[in-house]
Amino acid sequence: MTRFLVDRMLGQTAKWLRLMGIDTEYAPEGDDEEILKIARGEGRVIVTRDKELARKEGVFLVPKEPATKVIPRILSIYQVEIRPMSRCSKCNSVVEEVDKKAVDKHVPQGVLSWCDDYWRCTGCGQVYWKGTHWDKIMATIEEMTAHI
Repeated sequence: MTRFLVDRMLGQTAKWLRLMGIDTEYAPEGDDEEILKIARGEGRVIVTRDKELARKEGVFLVPKEPATKVIPRILSIYQVEIRPMSRCSKCNSVVEEVDKKAVDKHVPQGVLSWCDDYWRCTGCGQVYWKGTHWDKIMATIEEMTAHI
């Protein structure tokens, strides 16, 4: 499966790839050689808008378009497994299902009254649940993957 390193200009692209469950790191500040070194060391494809960087092997140049237009282009070329909501949108770590009692101090009381299913990031501890944004996220993912 393809793993990505997304440059600093494409934060929304990184976030959406993560929401789709695709292993996507966000490139650190630095020069192109440092980014290339990281990508090669971790076996990642660099996704960028930087035309000079895109001249290197293992780099995918994307046009200046919204993430919802860029991602279908990426998915049509690279082999990935889409597992929505299995990675943290903030840090890229794996998200695991947890018991309601394990997150009761990290979730608004109103949510606790109606929601029983929760997930927590194994890296940063971010808690997720099927709130009002869930359906919108899933619809966007379905839209981006519909023609692949």
